[in-house]
Amino acid sequence: MGTKGKVLIVEDEATWRKLYRKVLEKEGYRIWDAGSLPEALDLLARHFFHAAIVDIRLVDNQPGNQDGIEAVKRIAQADEGTRVIVITAFGTIQMTRDAFKQYNVFEFMEKQTHDQAGFCEVVGQAVEEAESEAMERRGRGSGLRDLIREFSPQEIQKALASGGLEELDTLVRGLLYDFHPLLPDREEARLIEREAKPVMVEACYWSRMSGQPILVRFGRRPEIEEEVRAYDEHPEESRVRLNVRISPHFGGIVYQAPELKWERFIPGFPETHRGERQV
Repeated sequence: MGTKGKVLIVEDEATWRKLYRKVLEKEGYRIWDAGSLPEALDLLARHFFHAAIVDIRLVDNQPGNQDGIEAVKRIAQADEGTRVIVITAFGTIQMTRDAFKQYNVFEFMEKQTHDQAGFCEVVGQAVEEAESEAMERRGRGSGLRDLIREFSPQEIQKALASGGLEELDTLVRGLLYDFHPLLPDREEARLIEREAKPVMVEACYWSRMSGQPILVRFGRRPEIEEEVRAYDEHPEESRVRLNVRISPHFGGIVYQAPELKWERFIPGFPETHRGERQV
């Protein structure tokens, strides 16, 4: 998934978008850009970004346009740790700071006095802070209770009849560590059976860290290891394996799931849409 962070550029002027992209890609960042508010909101729904560079005015022929504020609001509402760098007109930084106090903006920069070295330094600091916070959040990560709404953790462990609940929860957290934040699937998770006995759970998510749908299977170690061997012997071109994790009694696999459409996933986060069930 790369070593440098994900950066979103929200800028209506193509010349500036190209400049920011060229400079930041040279530094090793992964870049997405949006030329309008709808494009920005769509990318923010599908992806997590470590930093977002947002121009306040997103319609060049409308001097009073402040569409960028809506993008900043959306980032603040998500509260995922994305650092926002606001681009302002010359001489308006203090006025903009006052207007954005409630959104905890990381830094304000003037477009007309753009300094490449200073710009890269600010982006680097923003990404570093965001990645540190993201790692901390992933460490606290969502466990079975948050990720699977159809069954309680105890029901899953009992159905699989193998190992302990703590071991299974730890395996799932580790398996999905690099894919958070996750959007839950509108369709229910299911138990997969072998010889009329449940051996693994299958669930789908939209990974906002990787910006793609994923299919997750976790369950009894022998059956997971068998699936891993079968894939190694006959890799599927249409389904790329992204991660494997094995514990003493359990195992898990994450695949790409390109056949799953964006509309299948619930806007929001597992912590807010799942986990209402208390056991």
